[in-house]
Amino acid sequence: MTPVLLLALMLAQQATPQEKCAISGTVIDSVTGLPLGKVEIVAEHVTGNDPGASTTTDAKGNFLLVDLDPGAYRVYAARGGYDVAHFGRAVVTLAAGRIIAGMRIRMTPNGVIAGTIRDSDGDVLVGANVELYSLQHRLGHRQIELVAQLFADDLGRYRFFDLRQGRYYVSADVRAPGSKPTVDHSVRSEGPPQVPIRTFYPVVTDPANASPIEVRPGGRNEGADIAIRRGRVYTVNVHVDAPKGLRGRSRLEYSLYGFASIGESGASESGDLKIAGIPPGSYNLKFGAEAPGKPFDGTIDMTQGSPFCENTIPVSVADADLNLRLAATGQCPQIGGHIRIEGDNPPHLTGRVFSFRSSDGEFDAFPRADGSFRARLSSGHYTLDFSEAAEQHDLYVKSIRSGNQDALLDGVTISGSESAEVEVVLAMDGGRVSGTVSDKDDRIVAGAAVALIPNDPALRARFDFTKNTVTDQAGHFELKGLAPGDYKLFAWADIEEDSWFDPDILKDFEAKGQPMSVKVKDSQTANLRVIE
Repeated sequence: MTPVLLLALMLAQQATPQEKCAISGTVIDSVTGLPLGKVEIVAEHVTGNDPGASTTTDAKGNFLLVDLDPGAYRVYAARGGYDVAHFGRAVVTLAAGRIIAGMRIRMTPNGVIAGTIRDSDGDVLVGANVELYSLQHRLGHRQIELVAQLFADDLGRYRFFDLRQGRYYVSADVRAPGSKPTVDHSVRSEGPPQVPIRTFYPVVTDPANASPIEVRPGGRNEGADIAIRRGRVYTVNVHVDAPKGLRGRSRLEYSLYGFASIGESGASESGDLKIAGIPPGSYNLKFGAEAPGKPFDGTIDMTQGSPFCENTIPVSVADADLNLRLAATGQCPQIGGHIRIEGDNPPHLTGRVFSFRSSDGEFDAFPRADGSFRARLSSGHYTLDFSEAAEQHDLYVKSIRSGNQDALLDGVTISGSESAEVEVVLAMDGGRVSGTVSDKDDRIVAGAAVALIPNDPALRARFDFTKNTVTDQAGHFELKGLAPGDYKLFAWADIEEDSWFDPDILKDFEAKGQPMSVKVKDSQTANLRVIE
């Protein structure tokens, strides 16, 4: 008996079929196309605390959820060895008596990175600290994030599993995380000793020269062995000249942002700071001055940003200790300004309205009720990202100016104790694009990822100018609050969210996008063919 006939039979047996709802469908492996059994299917209420509904797929990958109350649900599938698959992240709305049949969920098998850690003599290292980092592109920068950490087993082996498709770095170290460096006091006859140094796959000590490991769906990268290198290490001595009453502080990071700091001095009222155990290489030294800790009075002014800011300078460690004398004023550079919304009955923006983004990370901004803001930040180059406010209120960024500078495209650079003033204009008269997504056989595609991406490369680096959504159970989508301009519209059956911000990924799909020209208060429709 087919799932559809079984669904009809079971609904006919319900006492009040006109009030209850049902969902049926199939789960398949996105790589092989084969059905997947023993998959847990969950329909979770979007609002409220009511328990969700669940079932399990049969050997043919079919599932059937019955006796559901009307309402809005998110449907997802879970099985070991696969990435959790949401039904396109779409909300499924069930009216009284509604039956949704033929739901199709694709699950992507996860991958593995595994190998053996050895010392420079080839002997296995038991208990070596192994760290896994993911590599992504965000706003034109390579973003590195620590995703997992473990210790090598008694045979020196490590294994990271259930990894999503992507690129990863692996590093190994004989020292445990957070442990302090040591100084060798062994008897020696010549020169400074060589010690084990944190090593990145395949066999380098600088992550900028490391090779990322490509994990494909279901891929098994089981030969990622690392031989921990030995070498000489040095000390970076920093004296921070700070105003009286402030303490100096410093830390050393790899030049490729996102990896854990390689050393930190802590804080010192004398300003004399020491970072030991540093191998030769190029780094970023972050330093500043801070006030001694004060009792917390229970209030935090979120509009002002961090009370501590840092300066960053590049440093190079070669074949000797490094001695530096630096000045820190204790005064943070600031970005201040005002947000204005054009249009009748503009919304009241509250909470985290936008973010300052830089190559060093993201910092939330909380403007006051009148739209003014002022934030203390570390020296650097920043863009102002209004993705959250734009999404919530169907707004778009019309302009950002700092004096005579177009800060929308160019961003804002601050350093020392200087300040920058910006004026932001948000608008309510954006365009709108709606439509449907279908496959090559003209069947609607529910849960497809739809993204409208600017043609201008500079705007592609902004989160708030790229709009995305997912198709509902009828294959329909709608994008609102669109800034006037030229775009390409894409629809994917299966793609990692936000991966279209990676230029290397998007270039493979560029020719498959549908050109769109958006005007003020414009409303358009588009029927898209899904990219499989």
